[in-house]
Amino acid sequence: MKKVTILYKKVEDFFFVTKGNSEFLGFFRISIGTMVLFHFLAIISDFDTFFSSKSIIPQDIMSVFHPGWLLTFSKITSFFESIGVSENTVILGAKTMFIMLCINIIIGFYSRFSSFLLLILQVSLLKGSSFFIYGVDFFTSMSLFYLILLPSDTYCSVLHFIFKKNTKVVNFMPVKRMFQIHISIAYFFSGFDKLLGYNWRNGESIWKAIHLPYANRDFNFDFSWMADHSYLLIFIGWATIIIEMLYPVFVWIPKTQKTWIMLTISMHLGIALVLNLYYFSAIMIIWNLTNFNFENESVAIKSPVFERRFYKKSSSVEI
Repeated sequence: MKKVTILYKKVEDFFFVTKGNSEFLGFFRISIGTMVLFHFLAIISDFDTFFSSKSIIPQDIMSVFHPGWLLTFSKITSFFESIGVSENTVILGAKTMFIMLCINIIIGFYSRFSSFLLLILQVSLLKGSSFFIYGVDFFTSMSLFYLILLPSDTYCSVLHFIFKKNTKVVNFMPVKRMFQIHISIAYFFSGFDKLLGYNWRNGESIWKAIHLPYANRDFNFDFSWMADHSYLLIFIGWATIIIEMLYPVFVWIPKTQKTWIMLTISMHLGIALVLNLYYFSAIMIIWNLTNFNFENESVAIKSPVFERRFYKKSSSVEI
């Protein structure tokens, strides 16, 4: 029974005792809001080509590949057209709303509600046009979901500046732990999936990736010399597998945490420079820094659920 009590206490402390500081809330909110805004601005000139009735892939064809209950932008457009609002007006409104919601998130003005609305709009736009989405869009949806759960307005925000007198203590640790476990699981299974096949183990996947038609178009690195040094391709393939599969182990150990974060960030910088996947790399770097770069300070607050007592030097957030 004593062992069960000790285990219970450790689990409680893990999920409810706040460690580090609340600066990650502001960093995550501002970084994600900025990244989503720049990502949207990068495609805004081609908005009609992707999401309107004039898209390069007709909307009725794309509708075959997503469930009927999914709220898509074409359904939203059809609804407004049925009440006399033109498609061009709906598109202009969607663009304006997307940009304004991103700005609200960046400055911290009701960012939870803004994230909720932006998530609905983002899902209707991108998930309803499944031919145009890739990894960054899924991670954007998940990031907005975490912004809804986290009290991100409580640090470096306009809302906190306005209402700073009316504050109460909020323990953000349960959501942060869920976030940390989430990214750990994601990296492990990404590496495990690579390990199952032979393409990553023999370097073939690396060779194919650096020669994809859309890759290496900005800097035009010359990788032809690697054909005579295939061992480097094998090394890079295995390094990727090891970094990802062992991420849930070494990122939780204080002595190896910074090293593993740097290795992971270096991997994503390589992906950005060679494969030109800038936004995907950016969002993964943000996730890494958010979860494990603000962990160095001592315990600040005991569990409000079980112990109901607080330390004066509390790094929990106030709202």
